[in-house]
This record gives sequence, structure tokens and C-alpha cells, in this order.
Amino acid sequence: HLFEQGVRDCLTRAVEARQHTIKPSRMRNGTQNQYQIDAVIYDQQDMPVVLIDPKYLRYTKHNRDKVSWLCVAHYNLRKTYPTIRKSIAVLAGRWSEPSKSLARSFGIDVLEVHFESMVDILMRYGIQFDWPENNQGSIAEDSLAVLKGLPPTTQDKIAYDLASTTADELNRLVIDVLDADIENVPSRISGVELLLKTNKKEVLLVTFDSAVESLQYMAGLVKDITDVSELLLRDSMKND
Repeated sequence: HLFEQGVRDCLTRAVEARQHTIKPSRMRNGTQNQYQIDAVIYDQQDMPVVLIDPKYLRYTKHNRDKVSWLCVAHYNLRKTYPTIRKSIAVLAGRWSEPSKSLARSFGIDVLEVHFESMVDILMRYGIQFDWPENNQGSIAEDSLAVLKGLPPTTQDKIAYDLASTTADELNRLVIDVLDADIENVPSRISGVELLLKTNKKEVLLVTFDSAVESLQYMAGLVKDITDVSELLLRDSMKND
């Protein structure tokens, strides 16, 4: 919880300076599945723009489950809220390379706070954090007692210190999004993914290097009309 708080604290100044807000949120996707996201940045219309999930993991044996949840949650929410332009995971502890690669394959930017850094930071406050897996009981309990005995201001400082190793890169990723002109998105397109669903419950994912290639492909899907421009014009007139 301290780490999650620290990540939000690292971003608050930059986010609020741009008239946005950052807070933890329970969000629902289009099929009403609910996801708890630890830090969501909202614009002035209270629409989500950036998803940020700080995640702590002590043992790599749980990597796959944690990252799989992250991938599914962020992907489903991005399909539901087209205003979301960036997805970030701040991973603390021990994370395997395959798990981090899986997250990146879903379009999630990955930042990392290594377990050794957490141990060093907590030791500055007299908190031992590197207990052995098979002998955690008394050490973990003693460490928790030390933490709870610290004043709230010191606990806030610990939270900030834990997140500070990624603060510069995290702020850069977020500011790049918040300062970017949404009207210029077409000029920044570097790839297009089309998700096609058929009446036989088939799902096909097709990728392209440009918007033009995707339009050419979609034009080829319309077999019964020779001039697609006429179809687009006709639908445009209907909408008017």
C-alpha cells in the first residue's frame, strides 16, 4: 500500500499542473467486469487517460498470474474507454523477463523497482525486508511492528522513497501523453490492429504498419460494392 501511494505521490504535481487528477479507481469494462486500478489519471471531463498499476511481488512463482491479470484488465478497459492513451505497470520486487515481455506485448510500458533497492531503502528506517522464504514468521512480524511504530510522516517518506527510483521515467511517460495534442494522433500512428468478429464466433486479429494499409484491407472486405467511396459517402449522408 505504501508503494502504491508513493507512485501516486510522485505524479501528483505534474498531473495537477495540467488540470488532471490521479486517484485509485474501480472501473468496469463493457461486459461489466470490475477491475481495481491503483492509479488512474483523469482529464477535465473526468475521462480516464492513463492507467497505472503499481504491483509488488516477492516470489517469481506468482509472476504469470499477476501479469496475466494486468494484461487482461488493461486491455479490456482500453477497449471500453477510447480516451485511455497509455498503460503503465510499475513492478516492484522480483519479476521474470518472460512476464515483463508479456506485459509489453499488450502495449503496457513496464518500469521496475528491484527487490534489492526495496531492501536497501527499508533498511534505512530499521526495517529488515530480506527474510528467507522458509523463515519469514518472526522477522516479518518484527519488521511490520517497526513500520507501524513510525510516525505517519515517516511512512509517507518511505512510500515516496520506494517509488522514487522510477519517478523520473514515470513522469516522462505521463507528461508525454498529457502534453501531446490529441488532434495530432493521426500523424503519430505507427501501427494499426483490427479485431474482426464473425457470425460464427470467430475472432481474427490483423495488424498493419499504417492507417492506409488498414483502410485498403477493409476495402477488400466489402466484396459486393465496387466503389467503396460511394458506400462511405452514402453512410455519411444518412448520418447527416
